[in-house]
Amino acid sequence: MSLNTVPADILLEIVDYLSCSSEILHLYLTSSRIADALTPALYSRIILRGPAQCMRTLDMLYSRPDRARHVRSLKVNPDSVITGRASRWGRSALPDGYAVSSAVRRAARNFEVLRCFAWDGEELPPYDDMWFALRIFCPHLKFISTTLGSILPSPNSHLFDFNDLYGFSLTFKSGFYWQNDGVSHDEPVPGYHRLWDMLIKRCPNLEHLAIDGHSPHAPVDAHGLVHGHWPKLRSLLIGDVVLDWHIGLNPALGRPFRAFLNAHLNLEALHLQSHAPSVAAPNVLADLHPDALARVNTFSGALGQAQVLPARASLKTLRVPDALSLREGTSLTVSSSLTMLPALASLTITFRLEQGYDNGSILRTIVASCPHLRHLDLTVACRPSFTIDTFARCIRPLCQLRTLALHIVPSPGEESLRTCGARLVRASPYLTSFDLIFLFRAGPRALTWSTVRSRASFTPATDTHGLPLALHVIERHARMLWPGESVRRFRLDMRPAGTPGTRRSPLVALVLERSPAGEEARLLFFCATLLTIVVWGCIML
Repeated sequence: MSLNTVPADILLEIVDYLSCSSEILHLYLTSSRIADALTPALYSRIILRGPAQCMRTLDMLYSRPDRARHVRSLKVNPDSVITGRASRWGRSALPDGYAVSSAVRRAARNFEVLRCFAWDGEELPPYDDMWFALRIFCPHLKFISTTLGSILPSPNSHLFDFNDLYGFSLTFKSGFYWQNDGVSHDEPVPGYHRLWDMLIKRCPNLEHLAIDGHSPHAPVDAHGLVHGHWPKLRSLLIGDVVLDWHIGLNPALGRPFRAFLNAHLNLEALHLQSHAPSVAAPNVLADLHPDALARVNTFSGALGQAQVLPARASLKTLRVPDALSLREGTSLTVSSSLTMLPALASLTITFRLEQGYDNGSILRTIVASCPHLRHLDLTVACRPSFTIDTFARCIRPLCQLRTLALHIVPSPGEESLRTCGARLVRASPYLTSFDLIFLFRAGPRALTWSTVRSRASFTPATDTHGLPLALHVIERHARMLWPGESVRRFRLDMRPAGTPGTRRSPLVALVLERSPAGEEARLLFFCATLLTIVVWGCIML
């Protein structure tokens, strides 16, 4: 059967098994018939980064309604991005913001089925009519995500006019804190009371709510949150915001937030990333009703908060957003917290090794405390902690591990990413996908200690028994002389040497290989070279 004769519904089923948008695009470009069938899948979720990509794509969607009508989720980042960080904020970012928000307003009339829109710029959309166009032309739009920077919105902004949302996210960017240090606690944003009126009075079916930001020294007031009651709320994220300014003087004033958590029985994901006592204090969760948060299976916050959760015995996913300093007693602290989470299947945790050498002790602690992990995202930054060979030996007891992300500073003499990936998949043959990220070394007082030097994504291809036959690898390396990264894709054969169909490694590769066989080959090559020199000397005499 030719691929062109495959029914459209079967093609859409095939797309569900493709891991990234580039693979869908490659299939999309096969023929015009397949392109017509895959248009809904290719354009259902669009993420745009940078002003050039935003303008080109949005102008195309404006001129091609047949494609725009399939867009269900649209995320726009209008900032010029250099090495993963926005290059401009404040009024210098307004020209790009005006252009992109105007393009969104023009294209909004074609987004017939748009359900989720996210603005991820360093500044808010300067063209406020964009929100009006989205509200009028997109009747299915029920999830809004936006940011606030140094430039504040109008008190009459159309952002606060939406009704019956099921998801809302507001992120305060760094520019907001730098430029608005003296804002009022009660009204940090013009029209702030309209935001809470919209969420509390006109969005009774809210399921996802996020009030995010990062400023431990000047958090934003969000006490309006505790006055809301959303029976269907399933996910709550609280960044560096304050729910009560006087809890430091009177801890009993934290009761409104505890009452809020006790009243929302359908919460499944709780993310507490604030450093304010009204949110971060462990006693806020310790004093909850025993039946509160019974359905929470995903939690983000400090280890001290996780171990006092009422439903900690059934917690499946834990993310620790703040990096833990790796010292002599850290392993005991981590072990005492993780052993109280017997059902944990996914762990994301970060450590900073500021001095000394860990030699994998924290890794062995995690493996012993969480034997049922299916996903592990581990970061050890600042200094080399352990080699990939040590890591591969330590994770062998994790028989259920399926996905992995490892961020480390490579040890001196560490092998290449492809060799490290092959070693990992041999130690844990049932991994379905994993990422290896090498970080630059950083000092203990460095502001950016997670700068990526190189990274690789691995997807094993297995046989009928689930054992790896090959590795599909995507390597990315940071360029040294100009911004950006180089990308390389290749397939690495994992079958033993001599297996029918495998290629024999060239002699040069054997000599350069870092293995016992490579050492023997180098010794033989050195001996042969000496013998050749001796014979040549005898002939010349």
